[in-house]
Amino acid sequence: MQPLYLPWPLDTGREIPENLFLPGSNLVYDFHGDPCRAELVITMEGNQFMVIPTLLRAFCEYIGRRVSVFYVTLPPPRFRPLVEGAPLAIGNLVLSVKPHVVMGPPEFMKGLLEKDLIDEPRTFIRNQGVVLVVKRGNPKGISGPEDLLRPDIRVAISNPQTEVNSYRTYLSALSHVPGLPEKIRREALTSRFIHHREIPAMIYHGIADVAPLYHHFGLYYRNPEFFPEPLFDCVEFPEGARIRNEYQVALMRNHSGEAAEAFREFLLSEEARRIYARYGFAP
Repeated sequence: MQPLYLPWPLDTGREIPENLFLPGSNLVYDFHGDPCRAELVITMEGNQFMVIPTLLRAFCEYIGRRVSVFYVTLPPPRFRPLVEGAPLAIGNLVLSVKPHVVMGPPEFMKGLLEKDLIDEPRTFIRNQGVVLVVKRGNPKGISGPEDLLRPDIRVAISNPQTEVNSYRTYLSALSHVPGLPEKIRREALTSRFIHHREIPAMIYHGIADVAPLYHHFGLYYRNPEFFPEPLFDCVEFPEGARIRNEYQVALMRNHSGEAAEAFREFLLSEEARRIYARYGFAP
């Protein structure tokens, strides 16, 4: 399959006149900021990316000064090399930056803790479950998970090998429909490495008809703060709303500092919770 692209918005507030941004070659979305000047480096579970620009502006107000931040918004298995002290390549660019703060799901964070790479993780937010994301206008008339059994419906889902946590979450949200998990395992289109970029592109380009995705993605795609015209619609269902995943934060062992400690403190504050709620997360 040829690479598929979406008109993702860039981070707001970056006033850099020289911007090499060319779909097909020099195109980078999930690495944000200047790693050479960063006082604070954060690796985080990628599906939070829509929250972070607003969160970091509020953090700078909270700490009372501007903080240069470089952050990575990837699935945890993809940013693991940086946490473990190994380089990470993006095309011809090689990053060897060491994070100060790690944010991820409990199972992933437990593994880092057992390797003595991080201090004790703290849960700071939860999501609000799973919805079905469809093309704008819902051309296939999908009203709930039962419709995914129709032979004309092509389902996309995150990769069960490279993004285990999200795949398990999405499959569990649909497991109440007899035969649907089997159809997904047998027929579903899967992402390669970064489902929060790849799966929406499949729907946008008509490769897939529907995908289970986190509730906050459904809000993001329709948020005029990011997209003047909505890209997708979403279908909510009760079983999906009952799925709640936790997000945790921890400092790297012997590699944190004042800004990192302040960021963790801010992330656990009521103000940070309000910001996350604005983008579809739950305390």
